[in-house]
Amino acid sequence: MTRMKSLCGLLAVLVVGLAATVHAETVTFLGKSYCPIKYDITWPFVTKADKGRMQGSGVTANVYELPKEQAVEQKSAIELGSDMSRLLILSAPLKVGDPVSEDQILVAYELPLENLMAEKQALSRSELNSLEHGLSIVENQLAQVRQHQADLENMAADKAVAPNDVRYNAQEIEALMLQRDYLMEERELAKQRHDNAVIIAKSKYGKDQDIHKLPRVGYIRAPSAGYVLWTNSSLVPGMAFTKQASLMSIGRMDPMLVRASIHEILAQKLKVGDPVTIAFHALPGKTFKTTISKVDFVAQPAMLQQPSFYEIEMSLPNPNQGIKEGMRCDVSVELAN
Repeated sequence: MTRMKSLCGLLAVLVVGLAATVHAETVTFLGKSYCPIKYDITWPFVTKADKGRMQGSGVTANVYELPKEQAVEQKSAIELGSDMSRLLILSAPLKVGDPVSEDQILVAYELPLENLMAEKQALSRSELNSLEHGLSIVENQLAQVRQHQADLENMAADKAVAPNDVRYNAQEIEALMLQRDYLMEERELAKQRHDNAVIIAKSKYGKDQDIHKLPRVGYIRAPSAGYVLWTNSSLVPGMAFTKQASLMSIGRMDPMLVRASIHEILAQKLKVGDPVTIAFHALPGKTFKTTISKVDFVAQPAMLQQPSFYEIEMSLPNPNQGIKEGMRCDVSVELAN
């Protein structure tokens, strides 16, 4: 019995010794907060500038990084091939921090008369009505010629009409059928153009707007719910923009994303689901617990002789919007050896 107790005691000492050698190593690295979705609200018209994600919509989606400062040649709207020479602001009531709902009016601007007339022309059914009228005439003629063809064929059976008359009438039927098919195709294209113009007008002026009584006011609406993150200091009533410019930024702030770049050696030790502790420099005394939601498999660009870094991502609830975009933080992860 005494020998058995000694063996048990020795095993307990060995277990305690092994447990002492297995300890957790804590690594800490820098991170930064980002809005998961961010929209850059720009000019509300199409230009001939470089085609991009915002072409024709006035909205750039999923912009995570802040704009890099670089020398960009300022060009006027006309030089960029715009369909508007200027953007005269009528109202811009929102300020930074204001919540916005989807399709909410952000900016109201004066619509130039030539643009208003172009929109009314696009919304007009005159072309569509003209094609429908022409199609009805051709179909009526086709019905008459077909009836005449039946009469000619009956008369030809009795040798009361020359065969050439039957053949010429049949050729007229074929010509009318080709004209009918052409008008039907043109009518379908005109209908699609008109329907698209109505959709665009409803998105610009509101779903309840009578498209036959368009106001000389254009609206820029929020593409999604979120908060106003930034506004152009010149975005005030009476301001007339004549050069390409961003007007405001809209973004979602709950949840927020935290991104960090980690060394290639550390990237091999981390995986999705690992618990992390985040402490923001601007919020001393507060820590946030979460887990890693993404570990990139592709390294960030680097010179051949330099080590590679991989981006990881964490999601943090932010119901009170206390975490702002761009806030730096320390991200701590415990690595078990």
